[in-house]
Amino acid sequence: MNKKFMLLLTALTLATTALVGCGTQAQTSTETQAQAETPSTSSKQEPSPTVAEVSDNKTAYPVTFEAFDSEGNVYPQTFNEAPKMVITNNQTSTELLLTLGLKDSIIGTGDLDTPIPEELKADYEAIPAIANKGDVAKEVVVGSGADLVIGRAASFKDDRYGLIPSLNEVGINTYVQLASKMNTDISLDTIIQDVRNVGVIFDVQDKANTLADSLKASFEDIKSKVPTTGKRKKVMLIVNYNGESFTAYGANASLQSEVLNILNADNVIEKGGSISLENIISTNPDHIVYVTANKNASVDGDAVDRILAEPTLQDVEAIKNKNITSVEYTELMGYGYRTFDCLEKLAEAFYPEVFKN
Repeated sequence: MNKKFMLLLTALTLATTALVGCGTQAQTSTETQAQAETPSTSSKQEPSPTVAEVSDNKTAYPVTFEAFDSEGNVYPQTFNEAPKMVITNNQTSTELLLTLGLKDSIIGTGDLDTPIPEELKADYEAIPAIANKGDVAKEVVVGSGADLVIGRAASFKDDRYGLIPSLNEVGINTYVQLASKMNTDISLDTIIQDVRNVGVIFDVQDKANTLADSLKASFEDIKSKVPTTGKRKKVMLIVNYNGESFTAYGANASLQSEVLNILNADNVIEKGGSISLENIISTNPDHIVYVTANKNASVDGDAVDRILAEPTLQDVEAIKNKNITSVEYTELMGYGYRTFDCLEKLAEAFYPEVFKN
């Protein structure tokens, strides 16, 4: 974790918070790879506000938020008090709750996509894992006593953590990360709104707003410095490089395309999937972003060096200029607050004359 986040953690520990009550009540009963997720052409998603009136950074229950599934169906979720038996369905929701001091509320989570920040490691290791290599039975979730499942939309499936209406029928609320809504274009502001919303749900608004305000300030600072004139950067996002065929994340990955757009850059691969060295040569990217993940550890260690040394790629702009940046899957693909660390890292790589002075 970078030094900015270390300072943020210090600030969060100084914020005065109150965690009140327990349990939730549902109002309604009604892992795919990013390259396979295709957003619509609709306008930017606006953050979904709570219907509750909030004053003095204290939550006045009940509060209601809208949860949505991968098909865009919407299910209102009403919280009568702060949840205390929570299952997280992805790494970034786990990290957010731990950062907000809610470790005692988490009763289960899944595997890590990438190493967890050192500052959160001890808390994470104390949480039972209910998923093994991504596999989880909804029966385990239903029988856990959970009052909330929180995380990304794609994991709310019948063969994963359960459909939202099915969970609601047994009294389990859901909160779905706004940034994981893949049937529309995504703004990075949705991540900030997720932080604030979680603060309301758990009545830890001081901590949540401190984090959200810090993310917003960092975001605005980066946007103000990125050059908006001149040629847009051509970027390729690749993962699991084995020298012959590998995977690219495409421009149809909404959140990641928005990250690049903020940096005055475009993804050279329209739709993600398996690609080859010929694709790198033909698209001739200015920058390559290599995405590491725990499951690809056997090839990730020297992947960047092997790409740079590949004889057939020596005329590619990114290779000639050694413009390859390594980022973690959780930073780029996780829908969480570490996306802003990734944005900063890519800004420094794309515009070193601006961001490294």
